[in-house]
Amino acid sequence: MNPETLQTFGVMAIGLGFVLIGLGGFSTYHASQKLQHTAEMRQLEQKGEMNAQIMSLLMKNQDLKEQVQKVEQPPAAAAPQPTPPAAYYYRPPSPPPPPTTTYFSPPPVGEAPPETANPVPDMAPEVPGAPEAPEAAMEPPKSSDWEEPESLEPEIPERYLSIHQHHVIADTLRAHGRLLVTVESSYGDPVSREFAEELSRAFSEADWVVTGVAEHRGLPLASGVTVSAASFPPAPETRAMYEALLSAGIAVTQQLDPKQVNGETVVLVGTPL
Repeated sequence: MNPETLQTFGVMAIGLGFVLIGLGGFSTYHASQKLQHTAEMRQLEQKGEMNAQIMSLLMKNQDLKEQVQKVEQPPAAAAPQPTPPAAYYYRPPSPPPPPTTTYFSPPPVGEAPPETANPVPDMAPEVPGAPEAPEAAMEPPKSSDWEEPESLEPEIPERYLSIHQHHVIADTLRAHGRLLVTVESSYGDPVSREFAEELSRAFSEADWVVTGVAEHRGLPLASGVTVSAASFPPAPETRAMYEALLSAGIAVTQQLDPKQVNGETVVLVGTPL
């Protein structure tokens, strides 16, 4: 073995020694870091447990304070009831006292003649053969001209509107004055048309002008009643119609149709719900 080979092995051994020293240092550093991280995590866990115990003790202390305050606090006195105001009664003024009158004793009167036990009233003497006085002619009783007023006749509920709903719609619309409304029913639907006619009679009773029940030529109408407006916000009469139907308990919805004339109120009547 020549010297060059020995020199090469020596260099390799020295290099291997440096590598092993580096690996040992890295292993020591990694182990120390892992031990430090484990110690920090254990400290954090201990701190968390201590904080949880402290919070639990504080909450128990607060509960004890509240219980002590409730025990030591005297019962609250009942709030004084407000005295209702004295009722005001109208008392009319007393009438004036009557005028004083001086009474005088009447002069003495002579005694009346004694009365008989059974006085007989004076009667005109009967004349024999005299005709008797004719008795008054008895007129036959007249038949009474009194007729039962229309307001006392019993009201008959309609097929789809009750009497209460009819009155609610009419009374609500009557408060808004005389206005115009258009009513349309589903095309070719007799049930929808009859329902629309009943609503029209309620509108007419409120003195609203109904242009008649026409058949809707567009898409099939939805069930219930739809109040159609031409713009948003709707006109006052359109809002009044919606409120009247809603107050009567009818299933009603709203829609916006720009093709309508501005200010026109259209009621689309489908099949009643």
